[in-house]
Amino acid sequence: MAKDFKTLVRIRKWTLDEKQRELGDLLRVLEQLIEQRDELGRALKAEQKVASENPQTAGFAYGNFANAVIAERTALNEQIAAQEAKIDAFRDVVAQAFKDMKTAEITERNRVAAVRAEEDRKEQETLDEIGARAATRKDGLI
Repeated sequence: MAKDFKTLVRIRKWTLDEKQRELGDLLRVLEQLIEQRDELGRALKAEQKVASENPQTAGFAYGNFANAVIAERTALNEQIAAQEAKIDAFRDVVAQAFKDMKTAEITERNRVAAVRAEEDRKEQETLDEIGARAATRKDGLI
């Protein structure tokens, strides 16, 4: 029985670690999407600078580029919002895994304390019996 609880605690800890790794993966994807959006903004600013320095040659191409950037930024913002929603939902999963692990740990700790208390009680009964016999012998009743 004792081994069962230790195994349960170990399984719950492993599950929590897995969920935390998955959350880390989701967060990395979010960071990549944000970086892509930021890079797109930097590219737009660079293209604006080129277009302002050379309005005759770059002006025609800039309009199409700006429209493409706006569409791509909109798509990235939607992906970012979806990833953030996924992360928020997954944080609840991680919190539940943590709660399950803590419940198993507390149960194991309580079980160990109960076993120790029972052992202490039995030891005290033995000591009391030894003391009672010694007192009886001293009084000459045996």
